[in-house]
Amino acid sequence: MSIDFVYIKHVVVTIRLSTWGLVLYNNLEALLLFPLELLIMGELKKIKHEIKDESDWHSFGVALLVGLSYVFGLAISFFGFSCRRAISATGFTVLGIVNKLLTVVINLVIWDKHSKVLGTVGLLICMLGGVMYQQSTRPQRRHRKNNAKEEEEEQQKLLEMQPSARQKDKDDQQQG
Repeated sequence: MSIDFVYIKHVVVTIRLSTWGLVLYNNLEALLLFPLELLIMGELKKIKHEIKDESDWHSFGVALLVGLSYVFGLAISFFGFSCRRAISATGFTVLGIVNKLLTVVINLVIWDKHSKVLGTVGLLICMLGGVMYQQSTRPQRRHRKNNAKEEEEEQQKLLEMQPSARQKDKDDQQQG
């Protein structure tokens, strides 16, 4: 999974497509593989069976749910690529692990079958590691900003010194 994140980060950085371009390209690739998946997974037989049974697969409710699924899928893809472009592959991995908390909370609230205590403790340890990772990277960013600010101030001082040196050369030429 980590290799996948690093490779996708490489693609996002190297290919000069916009975020929407990456989303559409990604979904086009999936669409091209879709017929192959229908055959391999046996879904084509299930679709034929549903059509013959005259089920309500073409009703407004089903079409609405499929349409919402499409919109949410595009949104997830868009924000995923935007996030991959903005942060490192490691940061994206940590973000994915930390976001598992919402899934666990929903599971605890809605369903009766919960994860075992050991699994929940393991997830909390991973989340604590994610928080610690986030905090460990913050001072480095501040330090970089300070270095950039110091470099800018130094450049400004050099620029201020340059005109006075030119003026001194002009004064020397006029005296000579």
